Amino acid sequence: MTGLEKVLGIHQGVVLGDFLAPDGQNFNSYAVTNLRGGVGKSSMAFNLAFEMSRHYPTLFSDLCPQSNFTELLMGDGRPNVTIYDGLRPAILGSAFGDAPDDISYKVSQYCNSFKGGKGAWIVPGDAELFSFPSLLYQQLNTAYSQGNQKAVARLLHGLKNILVAEAGALKASKILLDTSPFYAGGTHLAWCAVEALVVPVRVDEHSIESLELLCKHLSDPIRDFQVWNERAGGLPTPKIAAVVMTMVGSKSREEATPDNASRMYIERAIGIAEKHSHLFHHEDPADAFVITEDFHSAGRISGAERVPITELVVNKFHTVEGRRLQVNSSASRYKKQIRYLASMI
Repeated sequence: MTGLEKVLGIHQGVVLGDFLAPDGQNFNSYAVTNLRGGVGKSSMAFNLAFEMSRHYPTLFSDLCPQSNFTELLMGDGRPNVTIYDGLRPAILGSAFGDAPDDISYKVSQYCNSFKGGKGAWIVPGDAELFSFPSLLYQQLNTAYSQGNQKAVARLLHGLKNILVAEAGALKASKILLDTSPFYAGGTHLAWCAVEALVVPVRVDEHSIESLELLCKHLSDPIRDFQVWNERAGGLPTPKIAAVVMTMVGSKSREEATPDNASRMYIERAIGIAEKHSHLFHHEDPADAFVITEDFHSAGRISGAERVPITELVVNKFHTVEGRRLQVNSSASRYKKQIRYLASMI
């Protein structure tokens, strides 16, 4: 059986039989990440955040300066404290202020869908993260030029230490991060902070190229991520826990069957994964693949109303940007796909 046949077979089991992964991967911390925008990253993080919070007390954080993940979780809420407030003294030192004692907000106070469950908290994003890379690499280069390996490691683990301390205070057993589509700064620290990655890949040429680039960044010893890991004394590389193929088209006459163009991109993505199999937690990288369809109106409703896809009610109408949209029956398939992804991790 080829990797593509395996992935398509599992997808049919998910859509037609409500198949869930028998065992999760038991990592405690994840980052949703890719080196390209427009692949559905923040929407994926939002939906995955909801599913995780049903089973585990979970701490979220937004490392993207655009803060879309924060907006989905907090709506119009304007936080006084952000992840930048924690990172700035951790990176620049105590002369720039003390780290806040409490940097998280309870999500259910801002998003009704998150009421119940095991508990969910968000450390919000901040537009200041746009300028953060220059601060981080200035400090890293200073520490490295002084031969201070411990200082390099401390800087690279600055985000991890903040989140682990906050999760401990909240008794949160899982951590989920959303990242920017750029490697430098917050995304770099996110990769150093987590045990595993969830990688959304849209079925198009640029996204396939970005998957290849991400794998090279994670594994190539002459690229920045591994260079700094080595300068810090050999930091671990996060495993890829899932590759989520997004906006996959389906054949209406063949249920749970992606169209030919989507199949071609999925096969190419599997090929890249097999070439970098050492980055994956699964022995067979094909087992890490999840197919999610183009969510159409359900996705627009979910984002606009800040309601996770698994909580949408089929046939219910919503008004989005002046248009009346209905949650159609295809949302039932989308719910199964999201729940399968959550069961994998």
